[in-house]
Amino acid sequence: MMSKRQEKHPGVIDLKTEQIRERYQPLRLVHPRAEQKMLFSMRRYGQLTPVVVGRDADGGYEMVDGFKRLRASRTLKRPELKAAVLKAGSRGLKAAIVELNRTGGSLRPLEEALIVQSLYREDMMQQSEIGLLLGRHKSWVCRRISLVEGLAEEVVEHLRLGLIGLTIGRELGRLPRGNQSAALSTVDQYKMTTRETLHLVTLLKERPGWEHEAILRFPEPVLSGRCPPRPGANRPEGTYAWVEKRLTRIHPLALCLSERVSVDRGFPCTGEQKAHMLRVVGQIQGCLETLCKSMEP
Repeated sequence: MMSKRQEKHPGVIDLKTEQIRERYQPLRLVHPRAEQKMLFSMRRYGQLTPVVVGRDADGGYEMVDGFKRLRASRTLKRPELKAAVLKAGSRGLKAAIVELNRTGGSLRPLEEALIVQSLYREDMMQQSEIGLLLGRHKSWVCRRISLVEGLAEEVVEHLRLGLIGLTIGRELGRLPRGNQSAALSTVDQYKMTTRETLHLVTLLKERPGWEHEAILRFPEPVLSGRCPPRPGANRPEGTYAWVEKRLTRIHPLALCLSERVSVDRGFPCTGEQKAHMLRVVGQIQGCLETLCKSMEP
């Protein structure tokens, strides 16, 4: 017998979460706050609307719309999702991502750019063909391609994982592509805000190139404008809130990373790259172990 929810959505099937692949996840950005809201909603109300999946030629299912619901379901160990199935090829499914998010405006310009770039580079479509497929003018397609291809891959990856906001990414994009990674490292190191990133980028654009290394090593003109901590900011209650907020940001990012590697069944890398990655993982693990020890009675 069909449930009431299935009656509202004809053609919806029950699909095991382990059956759903995430080939198109790199075309979407992770928003930690939205991930937490979805997790709360799924925990409290369950799945309210079906996800949308595409059927592969080999009979598999690719997620098209509902990545946050899928991650929340896996976190909550829910074995199944209600899913509507689309029958289309790679081009059609990418177009569906745009169309399904057009009304709600939940697709960011960079996400549109990633989809357009994928159609252009991977599916080998002409810009005019992409415009026709997505119902956009060729000039819009050209602007979207320029947006993503003007960013260094490291900046794009930080945006994908939600490690930096779109505004910070846009500011870094004002720099030549080859200079963006170094500026991003400085933004990460000093935990810069959007305003501070704007100041840093403006400084780099105004100063001669031979000064850039010193500016990036220690951007004193940017850091000197920081406000001193407010009285009481180090109270135990404030520390708890500060730590808890950042832990809730880390969790969806770690989940996204592990799922990406799992879906790709590992990834090729050199011995040197593997050693570097293991060092980074070890450092993160050490930080978390220190945090756990600090909370022991």
